Amino acid sequence: MRAIKKIIVHCSASKFGDSAAIDRWHKERGWQGIGYHYVILNGERIARAHYNGAEDGELEAGRDEGTVGAHCLGHNADSLGICLIGDKIFTPAQLRTLGELIIALMKKYVLSPKDVYGHYEFEPYKTCPNLNMNAVRTALTEPEEPFV
Repeated sequence: MRAIKKIIVHCSASKFGDSAAIDRWHKERGWQGIGYHYVILNGERIARAHYNGAEDGELEAGRDEGTVGAHCLGHNADSLGICLIGDKIFTPAQLRTLGELIIALMKKYVLSPKDVYGHYEFEPYKTCPNLNMNAVRTALTEPEEPFV
């Protein structure tokens, strides 16, 4: 079992997708497969598809937690990667699922909100996941605060 010290949040920078699509995209880049451990859907799996509210906020598995990810250069060995489908706008259902997942992972790996990061905090030329991570960490600390 590897030591998990960080949770890193990402976005897909696409309007649609799911773990199977990301797996395909990452293989096309020459990777072994999906680099994230979890993917949170936005209700649009394929391009130009109709919104499916039943899938909005759905959590899908990517890489097994015991397998090193491929999501944040220099930080994969001790982290888990979570990807929100979308670019700059995320649904309330996605954000609710993100909060629930992060809280469950913090409990499982004995982490705190200070151990939760956005991809941009390690690669400053990126804006991914296009969330204010200080607000996310505050919401994780103070459950009455909105999770955005």
